[in-house]
This record gives sequence, C-alpha cells and structure tokens, in this order.
Amino acid sequence: MYRYGDGTPFPFEENFIDIVVAAVDACASTFAAAAQLDALRAKARDAKREADEEGRRLTMLEQSLAAAASATGPSLGKDATLTQQTAHRALEAARQAIAGSRTQLDKRVAAAAAEPRVDRAMQGAFTSMARFFDHRVLPRTTWDWRWVHGEGGEATSRSGRFQVTYDLIEPPWKAPVRIGALVAGLIAKLPKKRTFGKPTPAKVALDKAGLVSAERTGDRIVLGVRDHAAKPSGGWRIELPSLTAARAACTPVDEHGRSIGAEIELDTDSASALSRLVDAVVLAMETAITRRRTRDIAIAKVGVRSMSDPAEPARAMLDMLAPTIRTLCAKSRVPGELTLKKDIADGRREELFVPRQVIAAKYQGLPADYRKYFDAAGLGGHPTTESDAGEDVDTDRRTERRLPRGSVPPPVPPARPAVQTAGPSAPTLMPAA
Repeated sequence: MYRYGDGTPFPFEENFIDIVVAAVDACASTFAAAAQLDALRAKARDAKREADEEGRRLTMLEQSLAAAASATGPSLGKDATLTQQTAHRALEAARQAIAGSRTQLDKRVAAAAAEPRVDRAMQGAFTSMARFFDHRVLPRTTWDWRWVHGEGGEATSRSGRFQVTYDLIEPPWKAPVRIGALVAGLIAKLPKKRTFGKPTPAKVALDKAGLVSAERTGDRIVLGVRDHAAKPSGGWRIELPSLTAARAACTPVDEHGRSIGAEIELDTDSASALSRLVDAVVLAMETAITRRRTRDIAIAKVGVRSMSDPAEPARAMLDMLAPTIRTLCAKSRVPGELTLKKDIADGRREELFVPRQVIAAKYQGLPADYRKYFDAAGLGGHPTTESDAGEDVDTDRRTERRLPRGSVPPPVPPARPAVQTAGPSAPTLMPAA
C-alpha cells in the first residue's frame, strides 16, 4: 500500500513518482517537438517579411532608375542622341534585371509562406509519448487484450482521455496451446456435436483440447477452444461475464469458428472449472503485456498523429497528473521533494522520493511558454533541505521502522556523510532518523 509523505493513504497502487519522472521526460520531448515547429513557423514569418521588404526595395530601385534616366529623355528614335539611346538601353537592361529578381523573389515568398510540415512534428510527439507508454501506465489504467492463433496478440489501455493500442512483442503462444499444459485435468460439461441432431451437453476432458483465441473486453472474457490442439477441429466459444462471476456460457462452433448450435448456460461446476483456465490465460496475457510496442495513441478518440498541435498530448498528460502532483507536494514533509511511502513487511515502510529541482532540470531548456505547464502542475524546482540526489538518479529510497506504541526511540547516531551509489539502477539507501 502506498501512502503520501504524511502517512495518509495514496489513491493509486502504482509507483506514482516513477510515473511522474517518465511523464516529464515524455512531455519535455513532446514540447520540444512543438517548440521546433514554432521556430520553423517563426522563421517562415521572418522570411516572408524579408521577402516583402526586398520586393519593396526593388520597386524603389526601379522607380529611381526611371527617374534618373528620364532627365536625358531615353529614346531609340531616328533623332535620338547617343546619350538618349544609351539611357534607353540602360533602363531596359535594368528593368529586365529587376524582372528576373522579382521572379526569384516570388519563389522565395512562396517557399516562405508554405506551412512547415506538421506531420513531422506530430510524429515526433507520438514517438515521445510512445516511449512512455511502452514501459509505463497512467493511474487507473484498464486493459483490454486479444490473442488469436495465426494473428498474434494486441492490447489496449485506457486511462482518462488516453486510449493506447499496442502490439505484443512476444505473444504468450505462437500456436494453439494444449489446455492440459495450462490447467491439468480440466473437465467441463460442454455441448458436444453429434452425428445427428443438435449438440448435447456432455462431460468433456479438455487436456488434449487446444486454446486458439482469447479476448478480454472490460470484465468480459471470451475463449476459443477446439477439440484437438494439434489439428483443425470443431470446439467451443466460452464466455465469462467477468473474472469473478460464478457462471459461464458456451456456444458450439465448427472448425472455422462458426456457431453450430445455441449458446447454453453452463452448470456451476463447469463454470468453476473453466474459471481456472481463465485465470491461467489472464496471467499469461498480463505477462505478455509487459513486453509491448505502442501502435497508436488517441486522446478523446483523436489519434495523436492526426492532430495539428504537437503540444496537445503533453498538455493532456500533465492536466491528468497535475491534481495528484499538487497533493503530493502538499503532503511531502521535506520541502522541495515529491515523496511517497510504501508499506512493506515486518513493520517497515519504504520511502520513495525525488527532488523537484531534479525534475525541473529536465525541462529547463524549453521556452517559457512550455515550462509554465510543468510549473502549473506543481513541478517547479525549489530548494530542498536534503542533498541533491543528482540528475542521473530518478528516484531515491529511504526506509523507516515503525516502533510499538509506548516504546522509546533509539538515540540518533552521529551524522555521517551520505553515500551515493552511481547509476540510476542503484539508488541511494539512507536510513531515516
């Protein structure tokens, strides 16, 4: 169980500090893509202004040359003097040169006026967000998943406005898996196909049967099972309304998965037996989900790569995390830190913390227009009374021991220099006073 720094219960079961650190990295990279797009747009506007100013100067040059030549009366007439003829030729040559310059300038104006490619910026934003979702989840995430023999596995996570679709890098099975390998000795009363007439319920030993598909949508679980794991055959589509439900339904299917009979409600013993199979399938799928690759990210059902503002995903993520971050700051007892406590065995409690100035350093290179979103979420850097853990350490740990009531705490040992272990995989361990 996680707790705030003041000991009150924390609302989520996830290590929220790890989530915040990873989210800041993702949001900082996303805002960097947005800032790069802003810079390209500003550069385009500057180029457009310069081209317009250059065009104005060319017009003034043409007018000045015409005014200077007019004093000599430029002409190619029979009675024209040599000076008039020279002035005429010089003026025509100047006009041709200016016309050529205008053509070049028009091309520059067209190029400057073109909108920078938003799709590249959105791809950069997607890549930054995908790095987060490949390894982390947002609080209160729910999962749907699907595995089909011959098609592989996929999963979908939902949290707040975010919906993320993944490909499973290593699906739990590459071929129909024998039921006996998942749950040995499983017997259930299922509708069995007969030579004549409708399928009739009969006890079936499922050890040699094969699992060919598994799907979870919300709490609903649907399994595809065929009679023989090693070869195409008819079987059953088994559905449980939830993981905790004491009932199940079954529909007989042919070797192509098409229904060949009506759905029937299974008896309690069969439903209980099949729930063991469901537990094994869920465990295998949840393990497979830990190795995933983000395929698509949607915010309020709009795909990130189809958006026009690369900053939107980062704003949405910070908006979602901000209330908890601000509460975490208010309840962290050490100024300038984000702190969580976790109950562990033997009356011990582990404390996780990260200085806010370490987090703030991750986004200090961004323009002020984007830094403000982190500061508004409560992540602004402030001096901490503890020694800085260093930017290469994301989360440090302290441990404390709870004493029985009425007992006297041991004397505080003399102060010793804090020992820091290098590298993010070996955080500092400091006993609490």
